[in-house]
Amino acid sequence: MKPNTLSRAFDAGDFEETGKALVKFLADTFTNADQRTVIPYKTPEEQYRYWKEDFGKQGNPLDLFKDVVDKSILYHHPHYMGHQTAVPALPAVLASLVVDFLSNGMGVYEVGMVGNTMEKVVCEHLCQKLGMGTDAGGFMTSGGTLATLTVILTARAHYMHHLSKGPSDKDKLAIITSEQSHYCIERAALTMGISSDRVIKIPVDEHFRMRTDVLEESYRAATAAGKKVFCIVASAPSTSTGTYDDLETIGRFCHTKGVWFHADGAHGAPAIFSEKYKYLLKGIELADSVVMDFHKMMLTPGISTAVLLRNRADAFDTFRQEAEYLWEKQDFEWQHGGKSTFECTKSMSILKVYTLFKQFGDRIFEEFVDYQYDLTREFARQVKVNPHFEVAHEPDSNILCFRYTDCENPNEVNAEIRKRLTAEGRFYIVQTSLGGNVYLRVTLLNPRTTAKHIGKLLETIVETAKTCTKPLRRPDFDTK
Repeated sequence: MKPNTLSRAFDAGDFEETGKALVKFLADTFTNADQRTVIPYKTPEEQYRYWKEDFGKQGNPLDLFKDVVDKSILYHHPHYMGHQTAVPALPAVLASLVVDFLSNGMGVYEVGMVGNTMEKVVCEHLCQKLGMGTDAGGFMTSGGTLATLTVILTARAHYMHHLSKGPSDKDKLAIITSEQSHYCIERAALTMGISSDRVIKIPVDEHFRMRTDVLEESYRAATAAGKKVFCIVASAPSTSTGTYDDLETIGRFCHTKGVWFHADGAHGAPAIFSEKYKYLLKGIELADSVVMDFHKMMLTPGISTAVLLRNRADAFDTFRQEAEYLWEKQDFEWQHGGKSTFECTKSMSILKVYTLFKQFGDRIFEEFVDYQYDLTREFARQVKVNPHFEVAHEPDSNILCFRYTDCENPNEVNAEIRKRLTAEGRFYIVQTSLGGNVYLRVTLLNPRTTAKHIGKLLETIVETAKTCTKPLRRPDFDTK
C-alpha cells in the first residue's frame, strides 16, 4: 500500500468536507422523504449484479453513500409501516457517528469507561421505572435475540446454582412460553441444548394472549413427565399481533412455583414511560428479567437491547470464568462489561439512547408511545368501517393485523397484495399467518405517519386487489 493512499484515509480535511456534504444530503433526504419511493425494490439478482460491478470501481465515498441511500428502504418515509425497526431520531444518528469514530470496546473498564458507566446509569433508570427493586440493573447487548439467549442462560445458571438437586437436572430443563412468543425463545433453547419438546407452548385466547387458565395444567404435566421448568416467558407484547400477555397473573404464578419469570419487552416495555398505556405492563415489576430493544420503540438506530435483571449480579454467575489478562479480580465488577455478556469488543451503542435522554428526558418516549399507540387504534377504526377489510384483533400496541376480504381467496390475494406493494415501492408493509390465514401486518413507528397516510394505504390496497382478483359477488350486491 502506498503511503499517500493510507494518508488519504486519515485526512481530516477530507473527512470534514465529506461529512458536511453527507449530513446535508441526509437532512435533505429526511426533509423530502415522501417525494421518493419508500422501497426502491430490486430483486436479489439485480442488486448482486449492480454491487458486483460497483465493487471494482474506485470513487468518492460521498457518491457511494448517496447511492446506498437512494437504493435502500427509507424508514423515515411516512409510508414505512413494516417491520419493528425504529425510525431513528436525528440526534441519535449523530451519536452513531461518535460511537463509530471512537470505536471503544466494552469488555474492560479502561477501554469502555464511558460506555460501561452510561449503561449502568440508563439501565438503573429503566429498572426504577419498571419497579424491579433496588438490586436491579443491567447492560446492553447487540439485539433482542442475543439478549434473550443471555437471559435464558442466566435463568438456567440461577436454577442450577440455587434450585437444582443435581447435575442430571440439566438434561431435563424446560421452558414455558406462549405459542405467539418470538422465535428467539425457541432458538435460544435449541442453542443451549434444550430440545424442542422441552419448549412448552401455551395456546392463546381470541385476543392472542397466553391462556393463563391452562398454565397450571401445563406446568403439572411437564413436571409429571420429569421436566424441570426453570423459566416462564411472557410477551410484552407478542411480535405478530403486538398483544400483551397478562404479566401480573404469570408473574404471580412463577413466584408460587419458584420459577424464573422473564418478560420479553423487546418491543413494548417502553410503554412504561406512558401514563396512558403503562397499564399494559402491570405485573412487569414481578419479573426476574426484562429485555427492551432501543432500536424498536426508543427511536435509536440499530442495534441495541437492554438486559434488565432483578439482581444485576446474576449475569456474572452465567459467564464466570478466569481471564487474568483482562481483569485483575475474577469476581463481579459492573465496570467490566465482558464479565456479564457474550460480547467483549461490543459497540458503545448506549450513547445513542443516552443522547435522547440527555436532550429530551423521558418525555420524548411518552409522546412517541402515545402517538403510535393512538394512531394504531385509529388505523383499526378505519379498517373496521371499510367493507373491504377485517381486523384480526383489537390493537394493544402499535401493531395491527388486518386483511382484504372482498375476494374469493383472501390468503392468496393478501399475499399477492403485499408482494405488489413492495414491488411498486409506494408503501412497505409485511404479512403474518394467524390461525392458518394470511394477514397484512403494520407496525407504526414514524412520527410523521398520519391518519391520512393510513387512509391512502387502504385505498391503495383496494386498487391493488382489483388487479389480482375479481371481486366477490355478495348476494346483497348481486344484480341479475
